[in-house]
Amino acid sequence: MTRDFNDWVDVEGLTPTERERLERVHALLVAAGPPPELTAALERPPAQVIQFPLWRRRPMVAALAAAVAVAGAAFGGGYVVGHHGDMTVVRTAALQSSVGTQAFASLRIGERYESGNWPIEMTVRGLPAKPNSRDYYLLMLWSHGKPAGICGAFHVSPNGVTKLHFDVPYAIDKSTHWVVTAIEPGERYPGTVMMKTV
Repeated sequence: MTRDFNDWVDVEGLTPTERERLERVHALLVAAGPPPELTAALERPPAQVIQFPLWRRRPMVAALAAAVAVAGAAFGGGYVVGHHGDMTVVRTAALQSSVGTQAFASLRIGERYESGNWPIEMTVRGLPAKPNSRDYYLLMLWSHGKPAGICGAFHVSPNGVTKLHFDVPYAIDKSTHWVVTAIEPGERYPGTVMMKTV
């Protein structure tokens, strides 16, 4: 493949100054070479993105659209940034079962990215795996007994431990509370609260 500037850039109508600036940028890109290969850690996405069922109620559809957007952002942001083991943790939180099971989860919240998103690493134990692929769990911010934001949707491993990574745009501070809800087909959003912040 040619690396010649004239083969890549349409120079028609450019001033000499603009052309010179573009030629400098082109030379820098050629000198930098191709991007490195993906590392093994980035070859698999950090979390599973779940397809949501469509329901007839408009508020639910809007809420599910928001959930899909957040899940997509969690997938995309986590995939682009990568899952760094060196994340600087600025807060931790624990969630425990609110329905009599032995389920619990731990959250590690990292420093906020320049984009404004917060990385969250979540480890979940004890939630039952759902046999129906349309059943799923949601990690949500919770305020005054109501959902305040969806961090992401997930399934759990039948082996008992599930590790997830989400990137969320919400403000997080010491007063932030989380819940995990379970949603089955036909169940109204936000589903059944399974765990909440200790």
